[in-house]
Amino acid sequence: MKLSIDLSGLTECARRMGEFTPDFSIEVESNGTGFSIDVALSTPEGVEIDLEELESDQGLLGYRGRQVLLFIPDHGPSAESVLAGQAEGRKFHVADCSTLEKMRSENRFARYRATHNVSGDFEIYGTSGFTNQPVNGITRLTVCKNCLSMLNYKGYRTGSQKKTIFGDFDIAEFLSSYSTLFRIMPEREAMVEMGGYDDGWEDVSKNYRESKSWQCEECKVSLLQNKRLLHTHHINGVKRDNKLSNLKALCLDCHRKQPKHDYMRVTHSDMQTIVRLRREQSLLNKSNWSDAFRMADKSVEGILFHYQKSGQQCPYVGYELTNEKNEVVGELELAWPAFKTGIAINHEIIEKANKLGWKVRSVGEEIRLMSNTKTWS
Repeated sequence: MKLSIDLSGLTECARRMGEFTPDFSIEVESNGTGFSIDVALSTPEGVEIDLEELESDQGLLGYRGRQVLLFIPDHGPSAESVLAGQAEGRKFHVADCSTLEKMRSENRFARYRATHNVSGDFEIYGTSGFTNQPVNGITRLTVCKNCLSMLNYKGYRTGSQKKTIFGDFDIAEFLSSYSTLFRIMPEREAMVEMGGYDDGWEDVSKNYRESKSWQCEECKVSLLQNKRLLHTHHINGVKRDNKLSNLKALCLDCHRKQPKHDYMRVTHSDMQTIVRLRREQSLLNKSNWSDAFRMADKSVEGILFHYQKSGQQCPYVGYELTNEKNEVVGELELAWPAFKTGIAINHEIIEKANKLGWKVRSVGEEIRLMSNTKTWS
């Protein structure tokens, strides 16, 4: 029997919705544990990993395409005091820092577990200092300062607010900041509590965004043809407070940059779409640092702080790379066209740029070189 199906109506609806790049990944693992890995990584217990499984080419820590934190569950005889809040536990890691390098050299890496649980709670174990009996439980751990310094997270290494940045460190915010560097991340529902919205929230949100002509109230980018990238933000954080004075239309990027905001996944393709639209609407490349910080991908914020502190020229954000025929072949996250240098996330774009005579580094390469005082030349 031959079936004839007309999908023209569906195609036309998709066309009216604007540009859309599918963003999903289907992993088929030989042991069939793909979904169970995501569940395990979302727990305070995490997953034990081997050194060979750690992905760190971007300077961050990844496991099977997912961004993770690393921690040591074994706290030995101090475990009881840590669980009782009488002693500080071992730090957890968010970057491939000098501490992890030391652990590698000492062949102690097998002691680590990976997690992307955002609660700040970690399962640890050890022995009682009094009875020598095994103890275990859940406790809160703090982030490694060497990691913050390596990434220059929020200007940690180059600024004067180290104590505040360390004390206010939020795992959910951190994962959101660097989500564009990873190909697989948990959906927001797996990371934060999604309840609390009114039953009619979808209509409230749509009507509000429509009243703002589908334009971000922060960066001013128009998303009329990309409506899914525009959100309605509750200014005071109360999801049921739908007064107009408490609502703000924000693009996905500006939404995730709100202080103390819940975890929000942003893919590289979505970020590139937003940056491209900003560029087409003459909202980019104003060559000043405030605009660069406001418009650039969060994953390069530490790099921006580094170059601003070192007195470098402000880079172009979302620079279109062209070939000899003036054809666009890719986009650089940051660029200094006068020196034909830049920084990019996509490795294929980096390769193309270097073939065209540019000096373009990955985010990971730049992160590792930031401690060097040399500048582009």
